[in-house]
Amino acid sequence: MDTASVSVIIPYSRVDLIETVLEKLSQQAYPADLIEIIIVGQPGKTVEEQWSPHTVNAASNMYPGQKRNQGARIARGDYLLFLDDDCEPAPDWVAQNVRELQDPQIGAVGGQIKGKSNTFFARCLDFSSFAFYQNSKRSEMQLCSASLGVRRQVYKEVGGFNETLRVCEDIDFCYRLVQHGYHTVYQPAIKVKHNHRRDSFKVLMAYSYFLGRESGLHVKLLYSRMNGRNRILTVARHPIIYALLLVPVSLSITILIIRVNVSEQPRVLLYAPFIFLARLAFHVGVLQWLLAKRNASEDSLAATQ
Repeated sequence: MDTASVSVIIPYSRVDLIETVLEKLSQQAYPADLIEIIIVGQPGKTVEEQWSPHTVNAASNMYPGQKRNQGARIARGDYLLFLDDDCEPAPDWVAQNVRELQDPQIGAVGGQIKGKSNTFFARCLDFSSFAFYQNSKRSEMQLCSASLGVRRQVYKEVGGFNETLRVCEDIDFCYRLVQHGYHTVYQPAIKVKHNHRRDSFKVLMAYSYFLGRESGLHVKLLYSRMNGRNRILTVARHPIIYALLLVPVSLSITILIIRVNVSEQPRVLLYAPFIFLARLAFHVGVLQWLLAKRNASEDSLAATQ
């Protein structure tokens, strides 16, 4: 395992956080000469001089999937480890990724993404948006690209990330891996601290709505046959039907979040009302996406008549 080369690819936009992430990467329990660090963005002269990563200049308005693909194009490692610039990896983060990816049936591996802040609304966001990356049970699921590892040849096989997606490019990537016969595995031994700094009720709601509005049902419609939830949401995509389902769908996912986490973290019960509100805001955002899509279709139809 310790002879495998690794490329850590970081889409960069947060000036005040990147040096902490680079410092954590310098402390990895893995041979330093086998770790290549690639920053995709404009990290500035100070970062380049102090840490000497490979840098790929990228426009600030590029989507994360575009940045990850740019980094992967110059990567030389046997393994590509994608890491967000607000995620601080544990000392064995690289080693644990490589260990899990030794299994050729595993297409990608994700890790535990716990918030760095323990403030109330920061934890509400951890459970509302990253609920299934909090517990200590290894399982198969779609993964979050905040911490995601993949063998380079597998990444190339499925064509990398979808560059047209602003969000959910990681879910899209995982679905394609599954279609190619691979497993996508959540391994909680792979740990990062997520310094997302979203720690107020207003930010919780705005962020949740933003995710819903930007993602809509686009990826679920592309992969409607992947699971029962996608099939149900595909059937319910009419705005009126979806509006009627806002509360029951938000409530059902809140109950699932509690069930998955309560045995290890009973405080999730305290956060439950705000998890529900955040999920409701998310689905209101999805409804807005559906309405916009419907209006665009009607305008297009009218223009052809």
